[in-house]
Amino acid sequence: MDTFLQSLLLILIPLIAFFCFFLKTKQIGTKNMPPGAFGWPLVGETYQLLFKNIENFIQERAEKHSSEIFKTNLFGEPTVVMFGPAANKFLSINESKLVKVWYMKSQCKLFNLPDQNQNQTQVGVASPPVKVLGLLKHEGIIRYMGNNNNIESIIQKHFITHWEGKTELKVYPLVKSFSISLAFQFFLGTDETHYVDKFATKFENLFSGIYSVPMDFPGSTYHRAIKGASEIRKEIQYMIKDKIEGLSKGKVMDGLLAHIVDAEKSGKYVPKIEISNTIMGLMNASYISIATTLAFMIKHIGLSPHIYQRIISEHADIKRSSKESGTSQLDWDSIQKLKYTWAVALESMRLYSPAPGAFREAKTDFTYEGFTIPKGWKIFWAFIGTNKNPKYFDKPESFDPSRFEGNNVLAPYTYIPFGSGPRSCPGKDYTRLAILTFIHNLVTKFKWEVMLPDEEVSGAMIPIPTEGIPIRLHHLF
Repeated sequence: MDTFLQSLLLILIPLIAFFCFFLKTKQIGTKNMPPGAFGWPLVGETYQLLFKNIENFIQERAEKHSSEIFKTNLFGEPTVVMFGPAANKFLSINESKLVKVWYMKSQCKLFNLPDQNQNQTQVGVASPPVKVLGLLKHEGIIRYMGNNNNIESIIQKHFITHWEGKTELKVYPLVKSFSISLAFQFFLGTDETHYVDKFATKFENLFSGIYSVPMDFPGSTYHRAIKGASEIRKEIQYMIKDKIEGLSKGKVMDGLLAHIVDAEKSGKYVPKIEISNTIMGLMNASYISIATTLAFMIKHIGLSPHIYQRIISEHADIKRSSKESGTSQLDWDSIQKLKYTWAVALESMRLYSPAPGAFREAKTDFTYEGFTIPKGWKIFWAFIGTNKNPKYFDKPESFDPSRFEGNNVLAPYTYIPFGSGPRSCPGKDYTRLAILTFIHNLVTKFKWEVMLPDEEVSGAMIPIPTEGIPIRLHHLF
């Protein structure tokens, strides 16, 4: 009997899902819909998105339809993919008016979000406490990181442990280690090595599970992600309790988490589950983004003598100014002066984007570029849609930081590595501070040679150097 019921469910569930999808699309009628196709029943074109290169996925359809908007079926939902400066501006200014944030079912389960089809306020990563967003501005970051002392301390410890005394190493695993260590210090207020090592793998599993097939069975990527998310959430909630007890006894507690908990005394109560989901979401978003950008920056600085010399010159000037002012560490004013280094970071994010896009949902029927997007349809806002398009970037496959310096001003909404509008990435200043401080310490201590200039880059959604970017390291002193 059990076997019969299981077989029946295997037949009925796909049929019900297909029927639901049919109901969502049957009311289209004669409306002028964007070009495109829904692909296979149920799965649509999800496979092409998840297991092939996302940039190729977008480019192929853009060329086929001669349009920067097309319809498809992703994750069982009728979806419109939008990109380009006009779409970036349209979605930015119509956030919460015509469109609202939408998360895949896999994200909802991983970050403990409620059913988005219900009329209720979303919590967790969907709506972080307002105070959190303010703390991620550079004033808050500097205040909680001791005017950059904590970042410098983490970097120094990282280089002593992983770089000094080495002649060859792989960059990508090491910058991931740095990024997660920094996240633990900044968000949770801990730098205990054994603790960071214990949860680094769990965060990696969580990140990998977001854009995976949401099939929960032992051994699957999604199963590992769910397990990792549960353990991370449980630990953060334990730390919340620890922070509350410590603060009640007058102890000085470090980390963004402690300041959120402390801020509750004079503000609106925020449930522990919401705090843990928010912190977990912010850590997850920053972890791979910083590591990916640093890895490819280091690669291209090592490959280009011209870029290396300009980087060295800029950082030598900063170091000289710091000595004259009697300080040995970067402050925010110095960070702002590293314009060329930040241009290298922007070019790295353009070619190797750690944030391909975000989903939205149409709140009502609306028209864009003469096409109708029906209420309830999902929108994939492709931030990367312009990144390698020759219409917007000359010789787009070339690594050229000069695109982002001097008089080379891009047209508005052409390049949005951190998104745009009211829901743009709140961690931009945190990312900038982490990347530029790391590079400053790196180039003033080491010089390096890239061992595999033509190393293959894999990854459908997020670029991954297949060999980890091996380099030969030379100590400067």
